[in-house]
Amino acid sequence: MKTQQTGAITNIDELFEAVGANDKTLTRAEKDSLDRQGFLIVPGLLDKKWLEQLRAAFEQLLEEHEKENGQHARQTTGTRHVPISLAPGQIFEDVYTHPKLLAAVRHILGDDLRFGGIHGRDPLPGFGQQGLHSDAPPRQPGSPYLVVTSLWALDDFTIKNGATRLVPGTHTETGLPPKETRQPNYNHPGQIFAVAPAGSAIIFNGHLWHSGTQNNSQEPRRTLQCVHIAPGYPYYTSIGQNVPEGVGPAARYLMTVNEIAEQQKEYWNNYQQAKGKPGKSEN
Repeated sequence: MKTQQTGAITNIDELFEAVGANDKTLTRAEKDSLDRQGFLIVPGLLDKKWLEQLRAAFEQLLEEHEKENGQHARQTTGTRHVPISLAPGQIFEDVYTHPKLLAAVRHILGDDLRFGGIHGRDPLPGFGQQGLHSDAPPRQPGSPYLVVTSLWALDDFTIKNGATRLVPGTHTETGLPPKETRQPNYNHPGQIFAVAPAGSAIIFNGHLWHSGTQNNSQEPRRTLQCVHIAPGYPYYTSIGQNVPEGVGPAARYLMTVNEIAEQQKEYWNNYQQAKGKPGKSEN
């Protein structure tokens, strides 16, 4: 994990300097993969100690959440959902401000980027299968990308335990995925499975078609899912002035909204006039 940054951050270049990212943080091959395939699988971003700390925090937060709210969600969806507070916590801040992740986000979204949220997810045995979807509204030709999703593997991602499936290259598609592909049991001929060891990050363009798959094991597949957004992304409530005290400078900068709220509203109004209404992502 990184040490806490100090001093206010006012622009993207200062953000990159604070977290230790630069134009060489991504290799040329990694940039090409994001451009052409729409995703990147990076092993070893979480070391053993950090991984164990995140697993322990995952279970503690889940226990606290279910103590307050019961196990209704787990019983009805077959998934353990872990809401993660934005309250100060270096263990989580270092995930969504990781230099490799932010370099990928900037490569896809450009300089105007923000943090959209983080939560935990673990499909129980026999659950987790989804239809292919994207995490963003349908693109129009030439329109910018609006979201980057990253999945942080707290356990090994395997075919058996429900590794996320991706359809390379579909981030460039316009419109909604065809209805057939959105059926949970549909197998796309171009799909691949993001098989990766615990500690890996799967970073992808949020417009890429993807989904969770069924956990056919008796083992967990715990994941932290982070979302970074561009102005105009309509699904996440602006954090704005509600940034908690004590959050580090990099995280605070990413949560600062400025004019994004009005741009979100305008984009959402335009989108509502188009057909279709995509659902939330649960990978």
